[in-house]
Amino acid sequence: MLVLPCIRVPDGKLPQGSQAGLWGSLLPAAWSYMLAARARGLGTAWTTLHLAYESEVAELLGLPGDVRQGALIPTAYYTGDTFRPARRQPLDEVLHLDRWTG
Repeated sequence: MLVLPCIRVPDGKLPQGSQAGLWGSLLPAAWSYMLAARARGLGTAWTTLHLAYESEVAELLGLPGDVRQGALIPTAYYTGDTFRPARRQPLDEVLHLDRWTG
């Protein structure tokens, strides 16, 4: 199954300077969906590569002009046995306190 989290944008245009507030409701909901799917043995992946073709996808699905896509989340039953925590960069390479350090 492909899940396409979307948000309705008044006048079909994304407002200047308030992107965090706009997407701040959609993105946590999508993440919660992914966690709930995982708890039920479903695998998911957060992707946005399809957004290069957002207008074509919207036309294919018949989305109204004031709807914007936030992600594409493929969802399927997991058939393997290798679910494990993802590899992560060491915290000291990605966390910056008080100032950005290289």
